[in-house]
Amino acid sequence: MKKQKSCIPSGLTELILPGLCFLIALFLTACASNQQPETALPPSPAPPAETAVESPGVRSTGFLADGSRAELEAREYPWSTLGRLNVAGRHFCNAVMVGKAEILAPASCLYSAVEGRWFQPREMAFVAGYQRDDSTIFSAAASYQVARGFVPTGNDLVSLLNNWALIRLEAPLGDHTGWLGVKDNLAANDLTMMAGYRRGWEHLQALYPLCNQTPASKTYCPKQTDGRLNQLVLDRNGLFLTPGSGLDPQTRASWNLPAAPWRPKTAFYVNPLPENSVQRLLVELGYLQSDSADYPQALTRAQRTLGASTTGEADMETLYLLLQELNRTRKAVPLS
Repeated sequence: MKKQKSCIPSGLTELILPGLCFLIALFLTACASNQQPETALPPSPAPPAETAVESPGVRSTGFLADGSRAELEAREYPWSTLGRLNVAGRHFCNAVMVGKAEILAPASCLYSAVEGRWFQPREMAFVAGYQRDDSTIFSAAASYQVARGFVPTGNDLVSLLNNWALIRLEAPLGDHTGWLGVKDNLAANDLTMMAGYRRGWEHLQALYPLCNQTPASKTYCPKQTDGRLNQLVLDRNGLFLTPGSGLDPQTRASWNLPAAPWRPKTAFYVNPLPENSVQRLLVELGYLQSDSADYPQALTRAQRTLGASTTGEADMETLYLLLQELNRTRKAVPLS
């Protein structure tokens, strides 16, 4: 007999099959439980055929939504490395890509205090670049490790500092999203900020670019009631996660966390350049009019003014310098 060709496009099998397996497992788990879910989770459809992501246009609203918060385009790097870990149809927590198939998330997110047990990997799914119910970049969890020193029922300092888990996914989402570097020792010019999905705004990725390591920055930081967001660091080379210097050294060594970020080379699922963020920052800082098509000239002008390489691209160095300028002009205080 003549062998039929697969109807699944090349390159998508690794994303579709794990997702289908997770949906079946989640359905069986829900049928066996009488508990009501705490938070409704979005559907996880199979990924569409690979098509190049179009560059977003200029948003007339600028970058900041309310003077301290920015709503991000989750489908562009580096924000594509941030995502939601959905757990057992009950809740979610913020997690970040730190490798091809590895994410970091709070260990407390994986423990059920009500049931007194750890959730199983089959009860978890990670959605990268999640935005407004678009959950096509997802994978079920395969396994996880909790940092040494973390006790789910403990409130001591050692446990709080080691509230991290390394989760290995079934699919290499990092090939499509990129991943963050991880570091604790901050340089003088590093820009700290917070980002993630907040309670009450679970479908939008929010950035607090003015929330830095200075007492004057507290008014620009999210409220504790928003939930635990990611503490991030941006420099000229890219975006990093800062898990804290208290993370157990043995755990850190065994996890082999990346020292440098990695940008995806393809544009099938996400834009590998932060074009939307750079364009909106140009509007926010007055380099570009909201209704103008003069983006290339405005970008070059900003790069020259800020001392960036005039690449003509919305690269990480340009994003970093624009966010530095945003901090200087909006807060009128030194960053260091």
